[in-house]
Amino acid sequence: MFSRKLIITCTAVLFAATLFVRSSPASAAYSPSVNASTKLVYASGKNFTVNVVTVDLTDPTLELVPALADGGIGHDDALQSMASRENAVAAINGTFFNAYESDPYIRYPNGTLLKSGEPMHSGENQTLFLNKDKIPDIQYVNLDIAVRTSEGGGTYTINPWGINKYYGDTSTDQIVWYTPDFGRWIGFPNGTKVVISDGLVTRIIQDSVAVPAGGYVLFVGNSANNRQNVLTKLDVGDRITTDLVAKGEGGSNLDAKTWLAAIGVGPKLVTNGATDINVQRDGFSDPKVTQSSAARSFVGIDSSDRLVMGTVPSATLLELAAISIQLGLKEAMNMDGGSSSGLYANGTMMTYPGRKLSNALVVRKLDKPKVQIEINGQYIPDFNGFIDKETTVVPIRPFITAMNANFAWDAATRTATITNAGVTLKLKDGSTTATVNGKSVSVPVPLQIMADSRMYVPLRLVAESLKSTVDWNSKLYRASVRLP
Repeated sequence: MFSRKLIITCTAVLFAATLFVRSSPASAAYSPSVNASTKLVYASGKNFTVNVVTVDLTDPTLELVPALADGGIGHDDALQSMASRENAVAAINGTFFNAYESDPYIRYPNGTLLKSGEPMHSGENQTLFLNKDKIPDIQYVNLDIAVRTSEGGGTYTINPWGINKYYGDTSTDQIVWYTPDFGRWIGFPNGTKVVISDGLVTRIIQDSVAVPAGGYVLFVGNSANNRQNVLTKLDVGDRITTDLVAKGEGGSNLDAKTWLAAIGVGPKLVTNGATDINVQRDGFSDPKVTQSSAARSFVGIDSSDRLVMGTVPSATLLELAAISIQLGLKEAMNMDGGSSSGLYANGTMMTYPGRKLSNALVVRKLDKPKVQIEINGQYIPDFNGFIDKETTVVPIRPFITAMNANFAWDAATRTATITNAGVTLKLKDGSTTATVNGKSVSVPVPLQIMADSRMYVPLRLVAESLKSTVDWNSKLYRASVRLP
C-alpha cells in the first residue's frame, strides 16, 4: 500500500507522499504485507527523494526469490515482465550483469543467486540471504558446489569452476555445473557434456545436449588434465551427488542449503546500523560504482527484520549508506544501479529501469500459504507443503525416505501403500477414505498428484497413522514431525 507520513528527528526529516495516481492493473498481485512510499530523506547535508518498499517476509503467502529473464541465465528482460511472470508483489533490479555485451544471449550475471537451497549462479559477494526462520541477513558469501561421483566402492570429488557460467572457448580446463536455470541447451564447444537425471549419469557426449527437467549437465573442458583426471572418473550409470559449499568471512562454513533465497551484489553499505563501506574488501574498483553520483538501488533490513528495497535518482555510495541509516536500516547493501535501477510494488512501477535486466529480486504472491517441513529436527529444503481446506498437505517422499518405509504404487487403482513398523496405510488418489491396517478412516483432503509430479498427502493423518507426532509453528508455517 502507499502511505503518507511525516517523521521529524534531530538528524533527519522524512516525508512520505503518494505520488502514483495510476491505479494498479486489475490482474496485478497485491499483498497488505508490502508497503510502498516515496520519502524525502535528509542525509549528508542534502535532501534525497527515495522510493521505498518494505516487506514482511514472515507472511506465508509471500516468497522471496531471485528471478531470471525469460530464456534463463544470459538473457535479459524488462523488470515489469519478470514481475508479472513471477506474480510478484514487490521487485527490485538484482545483481550486476554483462549489460553492454553485444550478444544478447551471454549477458551473464556476476553474483550469487540461490532459491530454496538450490544454487542458480555461483559468486563471491556481499550477499542478502533469507534463512529458514525467515530472518534476512547480509554477509560476505562465497558460494560454490562440490560434485561427487560414486562407482563401485569409491567416491571422487569434482570441484567445478562455477555454476551456470561460461569461461570462453579457449578455457579448455574449465568445469561448469549447469542447471535448468541456465536454459534448455548446452552447446559450448571444446568440452564434454555429462548429463545427469534422477541422480545418475545418463549420457556423456560432445554434441549439444538439453538440460533435463530437474536434472543437470556437467560441462568438462577437453584439456589433457580433464581427460586424464576427470572424465576417466565418469561413466554412464554412475551416481552423482552434490554438496552446496558456502563460505563466510574468514572461511567460516555457512548452511546455505537451508536458505530460502540469496542474491550477491555489493558493496556493503551498513552493518549494525553504522556505515560499512570497503570497496576493496568487497571487490570493486570501477569508479562508476565506488565514486560517482548515479541512480542507485539498495536492499536492507530494518529493526523488525523486514526486507526494505529502495531506489534513489542520484547518490554516491557514502550518501546511499547515510540514506539507509536515516531510514532506520541496521543492514544495507548496494544493488546494480545506473540504467538498471528499478523498483516495483503491488502493481505499480515506482522506478523504471532504463534497460532490460538479466535478473531481479522479487517477492512472489502465492496462491496458498507455503508450509515448511522439518523431520526429526532437520529442515527439508527440497520439499514444501501447503494449506488446503485448513489441512496441511505435504509431499510423501521425505517421510518414506526418513522412515525407510516400504512404498508401493498401484497405477491401475491409483492407490499408494505405505508399510512401516507393523502399520499398513493405503491412500487412493482422489478418495476421501483411507485404510490403516484394514480399517477405514476419513481423509480431510485426498491424496493428490500435483503438477510437479509429486504425491501430496494430509500430513497429520499420515504422520499419526505411522505413529509419529506433529508440532505446528504458526509464525513460520513449519510442520515439525518426530518419527518413532
